[in-house]
Amino acid sequence: MKGALSSLTALTVGAILAVSSARAATEEPTSSAWQWLELLDHGKYAQSYAEGSALFRARISERSWESKVAIFHDAVGEIVWRDVLGVSSLADLEGMPRGQYAVVHYKSKFAHTAPDKSQTKSEHQETVTLLWENGLWRVATYDIK
Repeated sequence: MKGALSSLTALTVGAILAVSSARAATEEPTSSAWQWLELLDHGKYAQSYAEGSALFRARISERSWESKVAIFHDAVGEIVWRDVLGVSSLADLEGMPRGQYAVVHYKSKFAHTAPDKSQTKSEHQETVTLLWENGLWRVATYDIK
């Protein structure tokens, strides 16, 4: 009986750790992406750049990043709401260096329509790709459609 109880306890603890690990695998990148998006929402473009991954900073200059994101966010206005559509974890992404990635998809509504005339809605899909770097999830790419 004692052996069975020990086995049951080990299985229960193992199951709890597996669930906790799976939850952390999606919650941590989602939380990191959300915090980074809040920097954009509050116009803290320089800080969003600084907190991006080395890969992010290598792909675009700070000045260019600030200019592009400011133009877009000025046009669409303030965020009204943002919902997580899904999160996926990937060992590798096409066109990106090898690494551990998480891709977080959001459906977002802004106060105004997009500057792109083909977009007549104020709802968009934001995609934040994060890279595990130095023990943290850091933004590698940001896309909004």
